Amino acid sequence: MNLDFLRPLYQRPGEYVSVYLDTSRDHEEGVQQTELRWRDARDRLASEGADEATLDAVGAALAGPTAAGRAVFGQAGRMLLTEALPVPPRREIARRALLPHVMPLLAQRGPHLGYLVVTARHDGGEITMVGPAGGQLDQEVAGTGWPIHKTGLGGWSSRRYQNSTEEAWEVNAKELAAQVTAAAARVHAELIVLGGDTRSRSLLLDQLGSDLAAITTTIDREIASGSAAAAQDAAQVIADQAALRSRERFAHWQNQQAQRNGVAGLAATMAALRDGAAAEVLLADHPSSAWTAWIGPGPTDLAASAAELTDRGVPEPQTDRADAALARAMATTGAQLYFLPEDVVAPEDGICALLRYPVDAVG
Repeated sequence: MNLDFLRPLYQRPGEYVSVYLDTSRDHEEGVQQTELRWRDARDRLASEGADEATLDAVGAALAGPTAAGRAVFGQAGRMLLTEALPVPPRREIARRALLPHVMPLLAQRGPHLGYLVVTARHDGGEITMVGPAGGQLDQEVAGTGWPIHKTGLGGWSSRRYQNSTEEAWEVNAKELAAQVTAAAARVHAELIVLGGDTRSRSLLLDQLGSDLAAITTTIDREIASGSAAAAQDAAQVIADQAALRSRERFAHWQNQQAQRNGVAGLAATMAALRDGAAAEVLLADHPSSAWTAWIGPGPTDLAASAAELTDRGVPEPQTDRADAALARAMATTGAQLYFLPEDVVAPEDGICALLRYPVDAVG
């Protein structure tokens, strides 16, 4: 997972407000319950010293477009970042601290990538395009092939009619494939989720180029491309692919650690990030983790002890959550983040890193 989108969070020093709230409105009392939850969270934050202007900005973001959950980060009277969550947050959070608490968002968010959800039908189909930033566009594709329905009648013309129908299906699949190809280029799609009629799916796959066919996952049911069910299917496919990629990178780390191109444990990983040596960080997702780190004002000021930072000229190191410090350092050094699947035997402290250069060079 690339964390470049987090960089604007760290442009100014100062304390942050981080809020994760259940904002689902799937029943009549949904709006009222969201308002009550935010009121309780706001009172807690105000009692901890959060300023009113920042709380107002966060509250306005929580009242935005409907979503099952929402994460919001604010500072100095401004809302800095907000993201809708596909499901309510695993736990609601209202936190004021030196760093934004972004790791729950990263764990629930998963990698953002461009993808398509396609419903193939005999008469054409539907395409939902989702860009890497989350924007969505729906497209209906009406094929020109006709007739599209086979007849159950016999007679001398039956075979000719059936053949015409098959030909119409192929024409419409070809036209849908052309639109899918254009849509994939438009959003730089890394994944296509394909549902719809069994025969139509097969015809479409035959018409897609090998590159697009290779990134297509078929869902064995009919789904409307812009529906909640389609979004859930796509999210599951993305999560499965992310888990597979994490396993591959962890196996690579195990190989590279033996060659001293990897480190394990919180202290060693923080040292690698501090020196700009970490290319990839692999982390076990432990929502209840209470690891802390010493930090300074610089984006890579993080360490297991205050002395490590004072020795580097950082005045008055302070403490905050280790995962918040890790996220800041990864976002600002370009290190990639992977969450380890639950069944992987995690390394020391549940964290490890692949290095850009051998461990002997990391101070």
